[in-house]
Formats: sequence, structure tokens, C-alpha cells
Amino acid sequence: MKTRAIQEAELAGVGPKLLAHSKLAEFTAKRGLVVELFPFIYGASERMSAKAISHFLEMEQGVKLSSVTINKALKDPARNWNLFFDMIEPSARILEKNQGDKMKDFLFREEYLVKPFENRVVNAVVNVLVPDKVAEAVRILRGKWYVIDWETRRKALPFVEHRLGRK
Repeated sequence: MKTRAIQEAELAGVGPKLLAHSKLAEFTAKRGLVVELFPFIYGASERMSAKAISHFLEMEQGVKLSSVTINKALKDPARNWNLFFDMIEPSARILEKNQGDKMKDFLFREEYLVKPFENRVVNAVVNVLVPDKVAEAVRILRGKWYVIDWETRRKALPFVEHRLGRK
């Protein structure tokens, strides 16, 4: 396709058309996706290339994340671990305040909050006794932090350690 000189009058319509098209097109901006998946990308990168990770995500999971984006994230692990930690830190602070344990003690323990209770009676009692904000914090940590394998979580420690002592 050959680029042509665009007159100023024609340019006025280009922007609105682009914006209108973007609202009809498939959503492709995945800005937060690399941060959400970063711990898993980081762990997988020890055995897989960024291209292989990108291919797996697209073919096996239907998630489009370019190898360039993955490489960019892996080249700055401190930034990406901290962005990921931004998502879980509020929940960790709630749990720290409620439990009395330091974040470093419970976030970097191999097994902690591993499974919810399976007994409905016990769940009902827990739901009554545990404040909603604590239950929500536990749910977030289970779903975002404790699903990360132990070795990868341990490797995150140097990247977020400066935040763990802050109150």
C-alpha cells in the first residue's frame, strides 16, 4: 500500500474513523495481562524461550501475548514483580494486620492458605467469624499469590523485599 500525502481537511476525519473502528474491532490491548501472568512467565522462562511461551499461550490458552512483550517483561523483572505485588499488597497488608504475622513470614512460607475448608458447616462458621475484608484478602491471595509455585515465589523475594518491611 502506497502512502499518500494527506490534506489537512482529510486528516480531520481520520482520527474519528480510527476511534470508531477500534470500538468495533476485537479488543487487543493486553496491558495488564503481562503483569497478571508475570510470575508464571518468569517461572516458565527458565525452561522456555519467550517465543515458546508466547506460542503456548496463544495455541493452548487462546491468550495473545507477543514474544516481544514477554521479553520486555523478563528484561525488567524488578519492575514487573513490583507491579504484580501492587495487586496483592493491599490484601497482604489486611492479612498482616489481622493475623499479626509479618508479610514476609506468610507470603514466603511454602504452604499457607493452601486450601479452603471443604466442609460446609466449617465454611459457614468461618464466614460468620472472619470479617468480610479479611475473607476477601484471603481469596485474593489464594487466587493470585499462592497459585504461584513455591520456587517462583521464593525467587520473587529479592525483588519485593524492600516493600515487605514497610508499614
